[in-house]
Amino acid sequence: MIKDAYDHPITTDRPETVAAFDTYVANHLSYGPHLRVIFQAADDDPTCALVNAHAAGVHMALESASGFRKAEPYLARALRHAPRATKRERLFVAAVEAWARGDGLSAADTLSAIVEVWPSDISAAKWAQYHYFNLGLHAPMLHVSRLTLGPHSATPYAHGMLAFALEQAHDLEGAEAAGRRAVAMERVEPWAHHAVAHALGTLGRVEEGLSWMAGHADTWEGRGTFIREHNFWHLALFHLDRDDPEAALAIYDRRLWGEMPEFCQEQIGAVSTLLRLEMRGADVGERWAPVVEKVAEREWEHVQPFHDLHYVLALGRAGRDGDVRSFLASLEAHASEVPFRIRPVWLEVALPMARGLAGFARGDHHTAYRHMAPAIDRLTEIGGSHAQRDLFTQAWIRTLMETGRHQEALALTASRAEAYPAVAETGRQMREALSRMHGAA
Repeated sequence: MIKDAYDHPITTDRPETVAAFDTYVANHLSYGPHLRVIFQAADDDPTCALVNAHAAGVHMALESASGFRKAEPYLARALRHAPRATKRERLFVAAVEAWARGDGLSAADTLSAIVEVWPSDISAAKWAQYHYFNLGLHAPMLHVSRLTLGPHSATPYAHGMLAFALEQAHDLEGAEAAGRRAVAMERVEPWAHHAVAHALGTLGRVEEGLSWMAGHADTWEGRGTFIREHNFWHLALFHLDRDDPEAALAIYDRRLWGEMPEFCQEQIGAVSTLLRLEMRGADVGERWAPVVEKVAEREWEHVQPFHDLHYVLALGRAGRDGDVRSFLASLEAHASEVPFRIRPVWLEVALPMARGLAGFARGDHHTAYRHMAPAIDRLTEIGGSHAQRDLFTQAWIRTLMETGRHQEALALTASRAEAYPAVAETGRQMREALSRMHGAA
């Protein structure tokens, strides 16, 4: 056996495999451009279970049916050769196998078990955080991040992971401090940039958030597509919050659509941005059309419930009623078949929210209310960040107003206006709710 950069044995007799694995881990943590080195390493060393399991995971992280199909031969090799691997490696293979069968919770818990025993395995910790985040489980996200920080106190990416976990767990000041610490250690740490943006946005510090992200945008060139586009998405949100939709639309055109339109994250970022722009009164022209076409090409994959809500919004916004009906029927069938541990999220949250958002997209607010009402307080369970899920909260506010539930709308908008006094839109929403309530009286 040969050891990796963090002194973990890897079951292989090829130094080249371990060198490639170390390159992959470094790029995984930093969102660097050489993540795909893991595929060649796995192809060159088909008997190395760990490397093949990681290759499968990278394919599945594309969060598409095609990615899962491409993962299959790598996972098959990992499973075939796992019996002769170390316990740590076998656990990682088991986590990827659970992921492949749709059980992200088992995958996350197995990865967490690795970090409990081997906290220096920061790659396992990063993958665990990924899965817990997608499940809306922020306490274990934070636990895993704190475990790996012990042996990685000098690793900026460990502080970036901690920062995001703290933000999702509502420790905003702690998140900002950890993120700034990571960037002080390594300016090119895009996940920490992202975590601080979340904290500043949630704290309502719009101008600081805009300055922070704009001041680091030069470092995102050469990073992976996801983090580069997602960080520009946050920058666009800060422009929206300071009442500058033109600047947000310019970022959309330059940075948020067109580089990798088949990528689900580019699609959901586009859906989220366009709908937010429209809810702020902006004219987005014909920009919906290419996004909707790419969504329709996915053929109702149902990889993550969070994604599905964006897809149904896009299809509904385009008036593709037949596709919406087909999508909802497919989602209902999928929700009844997923592993038992995660079935309630699909059946009790994702499915009713999708039905409600389909109604919202076509302007049928009474249908939207009927389906969204039982699920709206459980949105955390579908994954995504607070900032991302706020799209659905904004749709809910509009639904409350359009269905005459002015008191509920006022209570929600007033609390938002108090939390985000620098965001003019929250004040406008509160005043609209108050005006509608008085008008109804």
